[in-house]
Amino acid sequence: MRNAFSFWRKESVRSLTYQWAVVVALIYGLYWIYDTATTNMARLGLKTGFDFLTDEAGFPISPALIDYSPKSTYAEAMIVTLLNTITLSGIAIVFATLLGFFIALSKLSPNLLLRKFGNCYVEIFRNVPLLLQLFFWYFAALKMLPGKRASINFFDVAFLNIEGFFVPLPVLQEGGDIVVLSLLVGLCVSIVIWIWARFRQRNTGQPFPAFSVGIGLVILVPFFTAWVLDFPIGWEIPKFGRFNFNGGTSLEPEFTAMLFGLTLYNAAFIGEIIRAGILSVDKGQKEAAMSIGFSQMQAYSQVIVPQALRFIIPPITNQYLNLAKSTALAAAIGYADFFWAMDGAIAPQTGQVMELQAITLAGYLGISLFIAMLMAIYNQFSKIPER
Repeated sequence: MRNAFSFWRKESVRSLTYQWAVVVALIYGLYWIYDTATTNMARLGLKTGFDFLTDEAGFPISPALIDYSPKSTYAEAMIVTLLNTITLSGIAIVFATLLGFFIALSKLSPNLLLRKFGNCYVEIFRNVPLLLQLFFWYFAALKMLPGKRASINFFDVAFLNIEGFFVPLPVLQEGGDIVVLSLLVGLCVSIVIWIWARFRQRNTGQPFPAFSVGIGLVILVPFFTAWVLDFPIGWEIPKFGRFNFNGGTSLEPEFTAMLFGLTLYNAAFIGEIIRAGILSVDKGQKEAAMSIGFSQMQAYSQVIVPQALRFIIPPITNQYLNLAKSTALAAAIGYADFFWAMDGAIAPQTGQVMELQAITLAGYLGISLFIAMLMAIYNQFSKIPER
């Protein structure tokens, strides 16, 4: 008995016992919730399971990045709308980051006009609810555009109207796949150079303009490849027929409103995060960089921003996650995103609420974990080199 009590007195034993007790209680709680839900649904005559995923969806989805028709299955409808959500999130993250960086530099600029512009931008877009901004861009801006016959003409190659923004569509001709391959090669080589530059700076302390070289490779390699092949890329120009535009492609008003709203709203927060990160770096670092002949741009790109990243990346990751989850508001203006499909289209037809909620949670969780993983990898490579 004394040996048993002495064994229990060990802190590690008690800690493991409490942790396993919590895990068992959590598993039992989840099982109880599932059992209660399935029992009540069976009592009400509601079927459970995921067999409905192979049934015909019966509703259209636009835009669709892969082949889809109303005769496709519910599973295919989920994939299409999930791709729409991922596409919208990715484009909005890129645009919001670029605009946020500009806003941060504007607020730090000695130019009075730029500084006041940055302050006004942040105060306006940060303090207006996102849903209200989406309504403004969709109902007050895009829905007030003229009809198709009175479209706003941009040099006879692009047309803006209430149905969307019709733009030329690039068409790959013979040899066009080689140009695309050269673009991918330039991108991969740029990433390799960026990683090599980080290790080189860590070992020697000498910086390398990896960003400029990478941009040059991504632009020049496919350009010269296309030039050698006599530019095997054509353009399909949209033209108005009897009732609608033919050719080209279009950005639908719902997608445009979501992109505008997410970009402008989140750029205000991202700008403040970047500004705070830059201000966290001692001003002596900038003075030291300027004293050895660095230009202001070089001082920011080579000295200030690399040191500020350790303060910027964690909060900006949270903002990216918030942006991706905010795409669920797309259902309010009818954009066919993942949440719209689950809650507004599939649930009323099937009644499989519990299963659909589980799939929805798994989908948004997967998107969030993927963004967090990418930012963690970037954070690992952007650490300040140790001498």
